[in-house]
Amino acid sequence: MIDIHTHILPGMDDGSPTWEDTLEMAQMAADAGTEVLAATSHANLPGSRLSVQDYRKRLEMFRALLREERIPLMAVEGMEIFADEHIADKLDEGILLPINQGNYVLTEFALNTPASFIYRISDRLLERGYIPVIAHPERYECVQNAVVHIYEWYMMGTAIQLNKGSLFGRFGRRAAEAADSILRHRLASVVASDAHSPVVRTPDMSECYRLLGVNYGRSCPKLLLEENPARIVRNEDIVREKPVPYVLKW
Repeated sequence: MIDIHTHILPGMDDGSPTWEDTLEMAQMAADAGTEVLAATSHANLPGSRLSVQDYRKRLEMFRALLREERIPLMAVEGMEIFADEHIADKLDEGILLPINQGNYVLTEFALNTPASFIYRISDRLLERGYIPVIAHPERYECVQNAVVHIYEWYMMGTAIQLNKGSLFGRFGRRAAEAADSILRHRLASVVASDAHSPVVRTPDMSECYRLLGVNYGRSCPKLLLEENPARIVRNEDIVREKPVPYVLKW
């Protein structure tokens, strides 16, 4: 498996607090079958001062520890970028980092963000040659109120990343229902752990793999946990299933 959304680097955000936790998370991911993960620390949050130099220094330390501890896991770079009006400019300038130096940008929005803002930022990124990977949209209020937005963002060319925890109801009933709808309408591009610790919101994706196969078909986990995340890491076009349109009731 490949996990494109983790907060595994210690002391960079609200994820892993120590190197001990980081290594425990790494071993947990590897034991569960994850071979590659993106260390996507939060970036561009209001008040955040995360620099590319500090991030890359910490990432190299992590890679060295993986080799030293013989944990069979590859870590690639990336940031979970909080969207603002200047996100494309900052990517062009190298202030913010896409996933593995490609064109895919893990993009998050405030949970109460209006849908219009997500349309605008996604369109702007696409125009500049970036592909927004919209992080956990099932948690956004605008999606929970009108999940049809996902269909339109998908058709625009964005990638839709669901959180493992949402599938198990860990972000509430409405997020779980939205995630289920997105999956049943074949609009999900990838599922990721959004791991923050070795205890809560862990990087263990084994149960998620099983759940996807049981509830959404045997090919679902292979596509969302292996094929598409691998294509994102390699900066290739993802596999886009033919979605099931929503029927609006007037």
